[in-house]
Amino acid sequence: MDLTKTLGSILTVLALALAGCSEKPESTAPATNQPAPGASTSAAESADFVFTNGKVYTVDKENSWAQAVAVRGDEIVYVGDDAGAKAMVGENTKEIDLDGKLMLPGFVEGHFHSITPGVMLRGVNLQSESMEELLGKLKEYAEANPDLEQIHGWGVRPNLYGGKQPTAAMLDKIESERPVFLWQVDGHSAWANSKALEMAGITKDTKDPVPDVAYFVRDDEGNPTGYIVEVPAVLQVLNALQDIDYDYVKEGVAQWYPEYSKAGITAYHDYGLGFLSNDDAVRLMKELEKEGTLTTRFYGSYYWNDANIDPVPIAKKWRDENRTGLVQFNALKINMDGDDDKYSALLVGGYSDKPDADPKPIIPFDVINDVAVRADKEQLHLICHCFGDLAVRKFLDTVELAKEKNPEWDRRPVASHAILVHPDDYPRFKELNATYDTSGQWMALDPYTGNITPERIGPERMNRLFPIKAILEAEGNVSLGSDFPAAAYISDFRPLNAITQAVTRQMLGKPDMPILGGEDMRLTVGQAIRANTYGAAYGIGVEDKIGSIEVGKKADLIVLDQNLFEIDPHDIYKANVTFTMMDGEVRYRGDQ
Repeated sequence: MDLTKTLGSILTVLALALAGCSEKPESTAPATNQPAPGASTSAAESADFVFTNGKVYTVDKENSWAQAVAVRGDEIVYVGDDAGAKAMVGENTKEIDLDGKLMLPGFVEGHFHSITPGVMLRGVNLQSESMEELLGKLKEYAEANPDLEQIHGWGVRPNLYGGKQPTAAMLDKIESERPVFLWQVDGHSAWANSKALEMAGITKDTKDPVPDVAYFVRDDEGNPTGYIVEVPAVLQVLNALQDIDYDYVKEGVAQWYPEYSKAGITAYHDYGLGFLSNDDAVRLMKELEKEGTLTTRFYGSYYWNDANIDPVPIAKKWRDENRTGLVQFNALKINMDGDDDKYSALLVGGYSDKPDADPKPIIPFDVINDVAVRADKEQLHLICHCFGDLAVRKFLDTVELAKEKNPEWDRRPVASHAILVHPDDYPRFKELNATYDTSGQWMALDPYTGNITPERIGPERMNRLFPIKAILEAEGNVSLGSDFPAAAYISDFRPLNAITQAVTRQMLGKPDMPILGGEDMRLTVGQAIRANTYGAAYGIGVEDKIGSIEVGKKADLIVLDQNLFEIDPHDIYKANVTFTMMDGEVRYRGDQ
């Protein structure tokens, strides 16, 4: 992954023409503010950028198409045909011929984490199909970097353990002189060699940070094996190896923004800042904006997972102090449950393979209700980590309670992950103006979803896993968000990958594999694009500013080298974003 590619000139014309589209919109006539043909254009009226000769999928209410777009400052000032756009060309206008290529609104990520990649994603990407492949990548990286004092990696997939937990001895065979520290792909566990444990002082006598929750896996004699579970225990080792101070985190966070722009991301909903104090985390994002490093819009939330903390004053303070600019806060995130792997997701009907499992909510329901009502009264949007269908139901109940207790306002609750939603709750999303947000990257029978989840929930519920299509058909708003960098199997932030799997319900590059839930669960290309643009913007509550290409909205635009409506849906992920504009400024240019 090239994290040092810089932006170049914005004057080169885009190339490679493509033809029309196969997925017909309801209308092909967007609203415009078209100047009169032949009218002279003053400097005040001229556009800074004029894009012509394109296939512009606006994602407006009518799903209309256009040929041309004009931008002045940070705003879209024209959407229509070529003649109208050319009338806005002035002496200093930059004209870009799209040459038939597809233009979309910038992608809006419905669930993202800004700071976590700056700490977790260090070293070598170890996402692999087998343990042999993983160890091979690690060995190659260690040998290619003899001057590194430590070896770090990320993306270890737990399905590779084969029912057994990894050990320090396995890593010692590759590297024993230097510490080796590897993050698991879910961000909740890690794997270290003996040297790393030694440097961290982890021995038989070391107490677990949170017994039975965050701990060091041990052998029969009580010695730590090298496998570390949950963040408090993981950080006890990592902090001994690396000083995770402000500058370290900032440098790590900053290096990812060119990659987000390259993927066409122009805004995201941040679901929780970590690894720094609250004040430092907010300060970091504001500094990145001031320095020009932040190339996306940041819409943040306060992440609440501790019943002993009252999050309302904190979330309100963040919102009140960050209402303008690229860094804004407007939400409180509730952490409701865990996941199905560890039997910590809340399920209607319980677990198929362990009926006596009785997980509790991370925060008691009565505490959640009290906080949610008070947050809603302050007009803070409520968002929720709701993995199981019972968690989704309880969250919707909470939203309903807040709606009953408080004056009406334009609230935008979001249930995220929501791998299961009980069919009785599908219509409640529309009734409560709630958004269903989930990850397209997870919408396939990968080795996690295809093996662990079926054991937990059984065949009937597997057939309605990730019910994004059903909620859309019930007229609820739907959103796609990657949860990057956390994942059950694939850690990935690229919206084109998510759109591909939301449309196919199959893994990338595997068109012959079984379809998750069957063909009726697939989204159309247009529906998937909308979920990763306007749908996500609506969930954030900023659809009046971003998410579609319309006059008066912010100039967040992307251009692709292939028309997603024409190609085989299984090949959508192979398309490339060639141009990204955010806030009227070019943030990525693929031909440079």
